[in-house]
Amino acid sequence: MDMESYLNDLTAQLQRRGVDEERIRQIIVEVEGHLTESGESPVEAFGPAARYAEEMTAFAEQNAENSTPDKWHNRTFRATAIDEMEILKGAGQEGWELVDVGALALFCRRPEDLTQAHRWEYKRRTGTHRHIIKEEMARGQWEPCGNWIVFHYFKRKKEILESL
Repeated sequence: MDMESYLNDLTAQLQRRGVDEERIRQIIVEVEGHLTESGESPVEAFGPAARYAEEMTAFAEQNAENSTPDKWHNRTFRATAIDEMEILKGAGQEGWELVDVGALALFCRRPEDLTQAHRWEYKRRTGTHRHIIKEEMARGQWEPCGNWIVFHYFKRKKEILESL
């Protein structure tokens, strides 16, 4: 399947699942960027469009279910591929949860009520076979929390944040 057909199918699959248009646009831009950069076939990189759409929908629903605090503080950490893991290590110790990544940016949140905050640990994997990496990391209880081209980010809760 060529990239254009895959992107059209993925868009349709996401629309059927009720994903809003802005999020669909973000997903398509990310997928297209990854495929252009890596040269992989879409199915090789992401699996069938229906399965990938289901994964993205399940990920969004899981994040919504885990969003029990009423109010969140959001913070964007500026980072490069060289220093981002060190930044995430410190942020995770302070209760900042990575929810997405972008060019030179780590998008994090932390509940206003710090009694509901956890410490987090993070890992970054590099590779072009995203679905295989996700499966491997899931075995260690790592949750996906962002992708940027060939970089795949994972998080895992640690203990409750008792105090800063």
